Amino acid sequence: MPLPGPRTAAALGVVVSVATGLVTNLITGRWSPALAAALAVLLVVGVLLAVRTASAGGTRTRGRIVARGGMIRASGQTLSGGADATTTATSGGRIDNSPTVADGAETTMKASRNGEIIDSPLDATS
Repeated sequence: MPLPGPRTAAALGVVVSVATGLVTNLITGRWSPALAAALAVLLVVGVLLAVRTASAGGTRTRGRIVARGGMIRASGQTLSGGADATTTATSGGRIDNSPTVADGAETTMKASRNGEIIDSPLDATS
């Protein structure tokens, strides 16, 4: 069975929290082994959902290539592990034959005002 996505896990976490509160109220009014077992199961499920929700963030890999009034040629991006890379050429800037390879790193390559970056690969892997 596949794990729920982060949004579904967050929504289920709220439902499990409410159910845990209800069972806690019942168990304080009249204790029984069945209510104690239900409370234990709800607590474990709540913890698992919280861990799933927390671990889903921060690993998004994002790449941006922007040419506004500039030129970018043969300078692609190979990204993994939550890398965040930006390649930008503006105002006559030129980036040529300068690919970016990043694994879990944040990188920026920018040429502007007729500046040039040529034959300068960027490797940010660990």
